[in-house]
Amino acid sequence: MSPSSTPTADVLIVGGGYAGLAAASTLYRATHSTIVFDSGLFRDDKAPHVRLLPGWDGTESSKYRQAARAELENTGLCSFVNAQVTTIAQQQGQDYEWRVTGSDGQEYQGRKVVLATGTDEIYPDIPGYKDCWVTGIFPCMFQFGYEERGCASAGILVVDKLASVLPQVVKLAGDTRKFARQVVLYTNGDEKVTAQLQELTKEVDYLSIEARNIRRLRKGPKRAEVTVELEGGDERKEGFLVHQPWTQLRGTLPAQLGVETTPMGDIRVEHPFPATSVPGVYAAGDCASPFKNASMAIAAGVCAGNGVARELPASI
Repeated sequence: MSPSSTPTADVLIVGGGYAGLAAASTLYRATHSTIVFDSGLFRDDKAPHVRLLPGWDGTESSKYRQAARAELENTGLCSFVNAQVTTIAQQQGQDYEWRVTGSDGQEYQGRKVVLATGTDEIYPDIPGYKDCWVTGIFPCMFQFGYEERGCASAGILVVDKLASVLPQVVKLAGDTRKFARQVVLYTNGDEKVTAQLQELTKEVDYLSIEARNIRRLRKGPKRAEVTVELEGGDERKEGFLVHQPWTQLRGTLPAQLGVETTPMGDIRVEHPFPATSVPGVYAAGDCASPFKNASMAIAAGVCAGNGVARELPASI
């Protein structure tokens, strides 16, 4: 395709993960054309297997994406561009209201936009954390933990985001308890958080609090095992750790569009069809939900496709 030509589609879908693929699948079923921009960057690349997706549980996420992409390409209504979208602009009054530029230098036009750009974790300032992420530090006890069931002890890092939602930490401890006989709450030297947790957990016999500063986390050789190095030189070995870090929206498109965001930093959308605050732009998946997993992303992508499809007949 020559650079002078401008490819067009009914819908431009930015993101080739679970949500973007589901939106494209829904839209082709409604006979609408899509261009899906796939950056090749996926939040779950560090996770070894797909979870909470019946029929695919335990499969590598890349295999799911490959299968879905092949299915969509065979419809004749969906094309893929292996590039990031770097800019987006509205062309009011035009049949194709949205124009984007890819990292390949090509411009593309569409009538509607679905953002499925995902998020990135903001790791806490604890040495070794990044090396243990997902392999030994789990963000969700519904996606992770089952394989580690029966371990003697597991820990929860009550830092950053979790330090601001202590009642949620107690619930998370209950989830963790299903896989470990004891649960340790690590407060990393925060005296205020330690005192509040002592009050909240005084009736919970399976919980203990470790208030010392964490010097380093070290991934163990066995399964999800992590060793916590503490101030003073002591070490504690945990079957796994639990933590939900802050996340940030991936890329600059939400800021370019000026979409509203939630206090947690996700794109604010309406429900059930996830329209953003900018007319004609929908958002689905991790970028627009606190529940960041495959099945929720797929459901949101389907809803986004439904919402967009119902807008298109009036604008074509």
